[in-house]
Amino acid sequence: MMKSQMEESRTDEGNEEVRRAWPAKKEELEQLYLTQRLSAMKISQLYGLKYPNPKSGETMVLWYLKKFGIKRRDSAEHIRKVSEEMVDQWVRRYVAGESLKQIAGDLVGSVTVFAHLKKRGVQLRDKVDAQIEAVTKHPRNPFSGDADERAYLVGFRVGDLDVVRHGRAVRVRTGTTHPKMAELFQQLFGRYGYVHAYARLAKWTGFEWNLEADLDGTFEFLLLGKSGVPPEFAAKPHLFYSFLAGFFDAEGSIYPHRKKWGTSFEIQISNVNFQLLTSIFRCLQRMNYDPKLELQNQQPERLGYHQLGTIWRIRLWRHKEVARFLMELPLKHGERTAKKELALRFFESNDKETIRKLLSDWDRLREEIRSERVAFVEKARLARIETKS
Repeated sequence: MMKSQMEESRTDEGNEEVRRAWPAKKEELEQLYLTQRLSAMKISQLYGLKYPNPKSGETMVLWYLKKFGIKRRDSAEHIRKVSEEMVDQWVRRYVAGESLKQIAGDLVGSVTVFAHLKKRGVQLRDKVDAQIEAVTKHPRNPFSGDADERAYLVGFRVGDLDVVRHGRAVRVRTGTTHPKMAELFQQLFGRYGYVHAYARLAKWTGFEWNLEADLDGTFEFLLLGKSGVPPEFAAKPHLFYSFLAGFFDAEGSIYPHRKKWGTSFEIQISNVNFQLLTSIFRCLQRMNYDPKLELQNQQPERLGYHQLGTIWRIRLWRHKEVARFLMELPLKHGERTAKKELALRFFESNDKETIRKLLSDWDRLREEIRSERVAFVEKARLARIETKS
């Protein structure tokens, strides 16, 4: 009766392309069981043997092995192949932090490694501790708690960071073609966790660098929305300036505005988030600035999203306001700080020759930034090719 049931076993119709015809021939079972060393359970799956009790398929294969006179493998064979030198290496790897599964690989099972380590008297890690150690390859330090640093990071986050929860960590990441942005990312997060950088494809430049860091849970304050300036920052000028510095390092620009009567510097802060820009605009007004909030048309293809064909922009252009704004803002981005220094020197100068030289230095700085960017993109391209080869 059992033989009759086995001969009439059902198959999984959804996977017919990987199923073999049952019953199996002796040569097939010898190839699968002895040569490829597949388990009876795996063989039953290859033939699509399906019963209410999954073990029934395995039992069926074992019955046919006995029927064809195929000798069962020795279940302890792999244990006898383990040498003392192998165990010595396992001990070293386990002490170094590797898991039982990593050590076992495809050679033996995790239970085998566990048994040999226990026999050697190795102090085995608690399972939870082992899991924590496995996912925490690099130490993560808690946030410093500094209010100004927190405000800056929040501003930088709403400007240029993607932040998600990743297990127990808070993962921050961004993409860039500017080496100074990569340096800033390392400066901001390198002391709190490992910064991982890898090259990836980019729509407009061909290649760019993706920067990523897993941070301690104390950075949960970065998991906020982007609706506006947080009230605790808007209420205190020094915190607002720190917040705005982070946002400006991500989204702001300083440039000389050449007019009929001469040249002066202008500030622009652009973003597609109208609510956020409006919030910053109102904070600047409360601090006695006279900004302009404008709608700037932009080709949808440039942004890559057809629904984002417009962008909002805050402008400051009055001499005293721009100078005051730059003096108050604690910028950290290398490109922004270099431009800020030139602009402030410009405002302090009355001599035409000095101004002419400063504008020449400005053009030189822009060319330097462009060259560094081109080289950084090329470096990403070569790195991408190397990882794919």
